[in-house]
Amino acid sequence: MSVFLTLYKTNHHLVKQLEEQLGKFDLTLGRWCVLVALRSSGRAMVPSELSDDLAVTRANISNLLKSLELAGRIQRNFDPTNRRRTLVKLTPEGHEVISKLWPVYEKTIDQSVGNKLTLEEQKQLETLLKKLGK
Repeated sequence: MSVFLTLYKTNHHLVKQLEEQLGKFDLTLGRWCVLVALRSSGRAMVPSELSDDLAVTRANISNLLKSLELAGRIQRNFDPTNRRRTLVKLTPEGHEVISKLWPVYEKTIDQSVGNKLTLEEQKQLETLLKKLGK
């Protein structure tokens, strides 16, 4: 029980710090994760891929995409090879916000984790968390 509560509190603290910075760019952590997932993939993705990649419900990904599209950061188009599918891609504005925010994101993560754990401790923690996530 203690491990779970510690994980929960730590996650809450880290998310709060990140969302404080993301809010300056009119983003939530969920929206940011969608942008980063699209950039990391290097290609257009279907909403179900994003949903699976980010471990969120289809309804949640739909709401995230809607808000990002309204903000001009992503674009949704029909797949030209299969008109029943929608493809999601970053817009130039989406790429730009990632470029502007990335240094702030890294600094926030570094202040939260990098300044408190050695590289070896970070690797150990990552290994343990992956083990729990299986």
